[in-house]
Amino acid sequence: MAEEKVLSIEEGTIAYLEEKNGIVMKRYRGIGKKAIVPESIEGKPVISIARKAFLSCKTLREIVLPNSIEEIGDWAFAHTEELRTITIPRRELTRGKELFLGCKRLREIQLLGTEEEQLQDKKDGINRMLAAAVTILRDYFLFTPTEVRGDAWITRWDEQLLKLVRLDDLDGFEELWTCGEEDYEGKDYDIKSYPVEKRKMKLRMIYFRLLHPYKLAETVKSELQQYLHDHTKGTKEPEAWEVLLEEHSEDIIYYQVFTEAGCVTEENFDDLLSDMQNVNAQMKAYMLKYKEEHLTKRDAFAAFELDW
Repeated sequence: MAEEKVLSIEEGTIAYLEEKNGIVMKRYRGIGKKAIVPESIEGKPVISIARKAFLSCKTLREIVLPNSIEEIGDWAFAHTEELRTITIPRRELTRGKELFLGCKRLREIQLLGTEEEQLQDKKDGINRMLAAAVTILRDYFLFTPTEVRGDAWITRWDEQLLKLVRLDDLDGFEELWTCGEEDYEGKDYDIKSYPVEKRKMKLRMIYFRLLHPYKLAETVKSELQQYLHDHTKGTKEPEAWEVLLEEHSEDIIYYQVFTEAGCVTEENFDDLLSDMQNVNAQMKAYMLKYKEEHLTKRDAFAAFELDW
């Protein structure tokens, strides 16, 4: 049986085994925020990340895997709770189960490639789509680097998003309750707050997808916009406006998505503007211009009036 060895890296160590075809990384230990797995050790390629290799690493925010990796084992990154970004090869990978279980803060799964490829992935939102696939949509069939960007991959991703949007807002609450998690404090576990937070989660995903409409089918776009419209200011559940105002009040592209979905009406405009008292002037100007161009009723005879 091969002897386990240890390699020191920046702010940590990697335990590994030398096998016939290459190196298996068994375990990471460290206190750093970033772990870079080397492409080779002792002249042999690092080909595998073993099961639970990064399990419960509390400080890591970023992990970079080399292009040599061919296999990732069960729960490899599970409960690495501060993990924001991981970089993986743009190649076919053999993967285990629940790789990112408990990685609630994971925001991006980046694919190795040329600078041009990586820039395009970022622009189209591919990195975030991959991360959401395994954390929010919980569909590991989408963790397929070689199929990313393909029509079938995009279609499946959007189908999973629509399933999420259509779920009852109390879906999952009973599971928390029966597990005894109702004893925890916080908005995620309160029966009144749970559906509100569930809708906000759905709306964050909807805003993201509409802001990154790569190969977005018109039917999908229409349903996502309708959900925004159904949760605008003045409705019983106005979380579409709350998410925008609480989290993106200074980002004009969110207002553009909001207005394109028909969320601004003559009935709710004054209330929307009132809510924007502490928002910068550019955003208010955008909303006023939108009202003038889309909501203001013009006198049909005004064009014929003479300027005396």
